[in-house]
Amino acid sequence: MKHKNGNKKFYSTLNVVLPIATLLAVMAIYAIISKAVGIKLLAPSLSSVAKEFFSLFAQAEFYKAVGGTLGRAIAAYLLEFVFAVLFAAFSKGCPPLKRAFSPLIALVRVMPTMSIILLAIIWFNSYQSVILVAFCVIFPMLYTGFCDALDSVDKGLIEMAEIYNVDRKNRVLKLYLPQALPGAFTSIKSSVGLNLKLVIAAEVLAQTAQSVGVFMQLSKINLDTANLLAWTAIAVVLGSLSEVAVALVEKKAVKWR
Repeated sequence: MKHKNGNKKFYSTLNVVLPIATLLAVMAIYAIISKAVGIKLLAPSLSSVAKEFFSLFAQAEFYKAVGGTLGRAIAAYLLEFVFAVLFAAFSKGCPPLKRAFSPLIALVRVMPTMSIILLAIIWFNSYQSVILVAFCVIFPMLYTGFCDALDSVDKGLIEMAEIYNVDRKNRVLKLYLPQALPGAFTSIKSSVGLNLKLVIAAEVLAQTAQSVGVFMQLSKINLDTANLLAWTAIAVVLGSLSEVAVALVEKKAVKWR
């Protein structure tokens, strides 16, 4: 018993130490490259990037930009999530609808992201285009994942529910949700970070006001690589926090299940 507890504690510690060690190794490699290159424009020092990073927190525009980007990312993801749930539910309830949706889903999935961004910028304003870009890429991922999660529900239990005339509410809450949740969260975890990256990429090209993307673009125009890397670090932090938030929700949901 003690041996098992010891192994569990060892692997828990390893799960914390290894990511930190990897991050430190990447920073060390970058520091060596920066020193070897010796050109601030190409590879600014870690200290200059860190200085730019912490200086952002003293600027009012920083909070407006982060708030704007997060707001667009959340709005886009909620839209993608709701439509994916609805379409997956309709597809499960009516298989011909799933076949009808499949060409549209396939078309949107294979369309080049850059083409979607450029068309969205032409057709819509900077806010709407950002939402559309994220939707066109993430919605097919979530829809397919949710369909697979619903298809993974034990068919024997479904037949039993039909035999005993279990009402629809109990089927959803006590049969489909508990069994589909793990698969659904797999899709959510793999898409939430990508959703934020797409929003920022669209903001760069659409020149969306009060956004992380527009400040990245300004850094590029001004050839301020340290500032660009600082904003990149902010984007990484935001993406990591979004994934942590999903993990916490999953923990609660699985516990409820």
